[in-house]
Amino acid sequence: MKKLYTILAIAAVAAVGCSKTELADTPDVKIGFQVANYATQTKADAGGFLKELEDLGITENQAFKSNAYINADDGNGGHTFATFFEESIAWNATPKQWAPATKDYYWPKSPKSNIDFFSWYNYGVADPTLTYSGTDAKMAWTNVTIPAKADILFADIAFHQVKNTTSAAPYGKDGVTEGVPTLFHHALAQVKFTAKIKDDCYQIEDSKNTGNYHFWEVKLSNVAFAASKVHTNGTLTLTGADPDDSDAAASITPWTSAKWTNATSPAYVTDAWFQTPVALGTTALTETAANLIPDTYMGNGYIAVRPQTIGDDVTLGLTMTITHKYGTAIGSASPVSTETINVTVYAPTAPYTATGIQLNKIGSISAWEMNHKYTYNIIIDPSTNTILYDPAVEAWVEEPAATANIPQ
Repeated sequence: MKKLYTILAIAAVAAVGCSKTELADTPDVKIGFQVANYATQTKADAGGFLKELEDLGITENQAFKSNAYINADDGNGGHTFATFFEESIAWNATPKQWAPATKDYYWPKSPKSNIDFFSWYNYGVADPTLTYSGTDAKMAWTNVTIPAKADILFADIAFHQVKNTTSAAPYGKDGVTEGVPTLFHHALAQVKFTAKIKDDCYQIEDSKNTGNYHFWEVKLSNVAFAASKVHTNGTLTLTGADPDDSDAAASITPWTSAKWTNATSPAYVTDAWFQTPVALGTTALTETAANLIPDTYMGNGYIAVRPQTIGDDVTLGLTMTITHKYGTAIGSASPVSTETINVTVYAPTAPYTATGIQLNKIGSISAWEMNHKYTYNIIIDPSTNTILYDPAVEAWVEEPAATANIPQ
């Protein structure tokens, strides 16, 4: 379920009449940005970075962040390292270009100079801190709280960029033709929950009365992370280093380490995320899986979650109300019985505990990892088995024979 996003920094040659020919006829070349999307071969292409923002509901003031650092030719065979810009990169629809929001920037003239780019995007959280010495780099989101609607993207480091390169796969989306290739990765995970009745189990014909059926209506309530140990905050730290000195060729270098750790003061889920009609019990389950989390978060029933290990104490609690009816149609059938069952009654048999269903016991998912989506499908079989009888008769207890001698 991985989805990787890319950005491309492009240069637009100055318009005819505005180009300069000083410095050995090297024209001023403006640095801009455009964004493309990379999808793995097993997934359909979902569009560029604009699609990422539109999925979040951002259709205006679309932007991401980028810091650039120049290794400038010092005229003595070495370099002078300095911050080149720290900018918000905004979308301009007319030329289909991402460009620094405050002013234009241009590529350096000397073939000995180059620029290092660090780019990221986040929604729902504060910006990270970035430190870069020219060799070692660190970017960190420290003790951030992740809401159910959130997005964090970080890009591979674009080292030693000197010019635009022609776009090639996986780049070239959103109309881009050339630029500095920068690959974005999702830093969060997404999780969704669905529920349904097992196929062909909500209605069973009475074998003794053709045309009459047993119906089971199932409604849920109290759906929540029970006694929650789902972390909502933490620290994401990225560390990396220039793979070579500042004279090396341009490269796209992944961060050496990208890891989430628990916050200084851990916080856990308390929000009532499960708010669809099915989760609230106002709508009964059907044979079609229904989302338990509204689309108003990440869309299609997903919520954003902080990547973390799923321990035995991460449990989903829920209550089922099962109404058994009998008749020719479910709308006119007469109730036979109603049971309200909390899943905790099945404890201590795994995956059930005193707080709910252990998520790490209902599949092979032991962690929610970065750049992954997870779906938990809850399937309820309300009909179970037809009631039958297994008759037996206790054996007779034979008493010793009694003999009486009648006097003759």
